[in-house]
Amino acid sequence: MNGVTNGLFYMKLALQNIKKNAQTYVPYILTCIGSVMMFDIILTLADNKEIAAMHGGSDMRTILGLGCYIIALFTAVFLFYTNSFLMKRRKKEIGLFNILGMGKKHIGFILFFETAIIGAVSLGAGITGGFVLSKAVHLLLLRLAQAPVQWGLYFSGKAALMSVLLYGTVFLLILAGNLARVHVSSPVELLRGGQEGEREPKTRWWIAIIGTAALGGGYYLAVTTSNPAYAISAFFYAAILVMIGTYCLFTAGSIALLKLLKKKKGFYYRTEHFISVSGLLYRMKQNAAGLAGICILSTSVLVMLSSTVALYVGMDDVTRNRYPRNILLEAVHASPADEAVIAGAVQEVLSANGLGEENHLSYSDLSLLAVEEKPGVFDIKTTYTTADLEKIQPMYVMTQEDYGRVTGNQAKLSEGQCMVVTQYSPYEEDSLTVLGRTYQAVPAGDYGLWDGADTFGSEVYYLIVPDDEEMQLLEAGQQAGEGGRVSSIRYHYGFDLDTDQDTQIRIYNEIMHKASVIPEGIQGESAAEGRASYFSLNAGLLFLGIFLGTLFVMATVLIIYYKQVTEGYEDKSRFGIMQKVGLTRAEIKGSIHSQMLLMFFLPLAAAAMHITAAFPIITKLLAAMNLTNVRLFAAATAGTLAVFAVVYTAVYMLTSRVYLRIVSS
Repeated sequence: MNGVTNGLFYMKLALQNIKKNAQTYVPYILTCIGSVMMFDIILTLADNKEIAAMHGGSDMRTILGLGCYIIALFTAVFLFYTNSFLMKRRKKEIGLFNILGMGKKHIGFILFFETAIIGAVSLGAGITGGFVLSKAVHLLLLRLAQAPVQWGLYFSGKAALMSVLLYGTVFLLILAGNLARVHVSSPVELLRGGQEGEREPKTRWWIAIIGTAALGGGYYLAVTTSNPAYAISAFFYAAILVMIGTYCLFTAGSIALLKLLKKKKGFYYRTEHFISVSGLLYRMKQNAAGLAGICILSTSVLVMLSSTVALYVGMDDVTRNRYPRNILLEAVHASPADEAVIAGAVQEVLSANGLGEENHLSYSDLSLLAVEEKPGVFDIKTTYTTADLEKIQPMYVMTQEDYGRVTGNQAKLSEGQCMVVTQYSPYEEDSLTVLGRTYQAVPAGDYGLWDGADTFGSEVYYLIVPDDEEMQLLEAGQQAGEGGRVSSIRYHYGFDLDTDQDTQIRIYNEIMHKASVIPEGIQGESAAEGRASYFSLNAGLLFLGIFLGTLFVMATVLIIYYKQVTEGYEDKSRFGIMQKVGLTRAEIKGSIHSQMLLMFFLPLAAAAMHITAAFPIITKLLAAMNLTNVRLFAAATAGTLAVFAVVYTAVYMLTSRVYLRIVSS
């Protein structure tokens, strides 16, 4: 009975502490609820069988599953991070309990009940909110994917159980960390915890140099990567370098900036600047880490939303680049008779439906996956090493007759000559050797690719040769060297149709059935079918971008809020002294305004600089995903940055009021 009474006593104390510290605990609890709710919603969607059954549902579930891992990892780390703010704020309070006779064991009981209450509220409200909102989010996802609306609520027991297990574990680990902090700290250390970090930091030039080099290296990779095939790996390395550079420069560079301002006597010895610069300088180690975190989160939001919005809005461009014609047919080693069968099947089906071909396209080519051993010399291998992967050059061989027919440009090549038509950078060597055959390279000049050429968003060489015999020699040489386990000459036939999507799919299936008599078989693609898959994929990416963007914005807002609250309480005593010696409220407000302008908008400016530097490499990434409309991505980036800046400014205005209210009270 005594144990129950003690338990109720500690629970009452825990509730009183949470209520007394509502200014810091309420945002933390709301963040915990939001984290649980977002994880529960996205896991519910990933577990929804209706989504699995829709067109492109497997891709959608893969994207949602990836989102589950990202949200779980990020929220777990972020909750530990925000808890550290709470514990720092409460060190003095806990130390006072200890001084007044409450043992660390009893303080541990209070912390246990505080964590239990917060955990129970967060899990209960989060899972309930996830269940209530999951249908609205599900409808949004279906709307983005242009899929039929499905009514009815769906509760995922798996999502609820995983939420309890994940965040229950997180709260237990947070409790263990808090108990460990209390156990290893003395009462004196706890009482002065709020005054830690008052020594003026030194300018560490070696960190600034590392940061400058890392940021410069990341920017260099982002700006100079020209081949979309290498953009993914380059973007990964660039992102790591930029994050390192951002942290180092905020940590060391901001201190150097403040000390530089301190040396400018005309600026520093104005009342509002003197207080803000001095205050920030003494706590810059803490502020720098927070500002760097805000900058990195802001950049992540800008990159995710701008790219996913561009992919979704540019769906027509993506589909057209991937499927240059509404119906695409392909046959291996097609003889003139096979080509006639394909053309006959097309005309028969179209005539029966009262339709005609538009934007007709037909040609033959041979695809080669070549490795550039040295400038102008290419080899075909059975297996490729890791080093080879960086030198692989996709290559298509076609005759000058076919090239002239599809482009209207006549190459006029002689025996032993070739012309290399490229997607991005012109071929500058005087000769080209592939499969042991050497050609004199005739400059392509203004000749380029055509609407419908296979590029897959990367640098592709179209090797134009004089005639069919030369293309067949290359095919024979490739098969002799590789044991026949390679590509063959393929005949391509494509056209557009002026009709609806369902009719296009039906006509495509009828043509494939009639042309299936070709001995080597026939393959094909329907843009209408592909469009549905792309909508599911890009809708999933946009949804995940919005979801994670919302999560990162929530994290950014909370970091800013806690930073303002922490700064406000730490500056309160200083400003109290200043008020007693005659500093007016207007002067205090001016000092706060100066402090915010100096440091608060620095992460936003740095994030804008990061997204600007990343623009070239992101365009290459989007090109690899068949979006080549740079203007569209530029508009999406500018729009995302503008909206984010408005949100950021609104947060600044709200949190600066909290700061002012604290220091002026």
